[in-house]
Amino acid sequence: MLKKFKCSELAEVVGGEASSGNTIVDNISSLDSANASSISFLSDSSYIPKLKETQSNVILIKKDDLKYWKKDYILVKNPYLAFSKIATLFSELGQDGKHTIHKSVVFGNNSKPEENNSIRAHSTIGDNCLLGKNIQIGSNVSIGDNVLIGSNTVIHSNVTIESNVKIGANCVFFSGSRIGTDGFGYAPDDDGSWAKIPQTGGVIIEDNVHIGANTTIDCGAIDNTIIKTGVKIDNLVHIAHNCVIGENTIIAAMAGFAGSSKIGKACMIGGGARIGPNISIADRTVISPTTPIARSIKKEGQRFTGAVPPLNHKDWLKFAVKFMIRKGMK
Repeated sequence: MLKKFKCSELAEVVGGEASSGNTIVDNISSLDSANASSISFLSDSSYIPKLKETQSNVILIKKDDLKYWKKDYILVKNPYLAFSKIATLFSELGQDGKHTIHKSVVFGNNSKPEENNSIRAHSTIGDNCLLGKNIQIGSNVSIGDNVLIGSNTVIHSNVTIESNVKIGANCVFFSGSRIGTDGFGYAPDDDGSWAKIPQTGGVIIEDNVHIGANTTIDCGAIDNTIIKTGVKIDNLVHIAHNCVIGENTIIAAMAGFAGSSKIGKACMIGGGARIGPNISIADRTVISPTTPIARSIKKEGQRFTGAVPPLNHKDWLKFAVKFMIRKGMK
């Protein structure tokens, strides 16, 4: 049965002020798809004309935009953030509260889940693993040896977590992500061949990290690869061995991080950006989509954009030298 909420209850969740506390809603929708029992949100002024057309009776709205709305509302500072919290609340309603471990799940030696774990069919847990409370693991998940997983973490289907990975609490791994895979390390031999360098480090993922579908995070060559608290990573991202991603950094799809790159706190990395090896990036740096970063960024709070069109390599090198001389960089 669908649960209903009074606006006063939702206002308390988002720290807002309800115009009518007793108004009841049973779903959250966009302005276009809302019905009379929906709660919607206005986060961008470009959507103001839709306020006249929407069927919603309640919206999340800022004080400055109240003049455009005549029906019930919940007044908040950040409607988009409030929307995310209420959407999360509604998405939890379908959970039945049952915690089961499918009979096909295989546990290795000295591995035992704590209470309220749910594990679906055909997943495997290696030796000496420790699973916290309230963990959800989908079907066909492979977890190696010596893995620690914090409480309230969700691992969707077809995820691979290799050995010696430590995962904090409240993390989410979306389908197909690969954590702790072997780093790409080779040394040139005298005969022109490549000798494989053993990758003996692990991966440490701290609390409240989200990792998108088909994203790969390599283990460290010697030291660990580290993803710090609050990091959010989109789909199809590659993070190579020994990288460190700082707290609350967000990374869009198809970005790539070469080995031993160090990313600061609260950075924003655009889709398809490329970070070179051994690069350090200062806190609060913004890297625009598809931008390559070939040298370290030391000053905080800057934005970088790669706007050079494709050129013949020799022409590009000439352009780069002239540009650097002009900017006093060389």
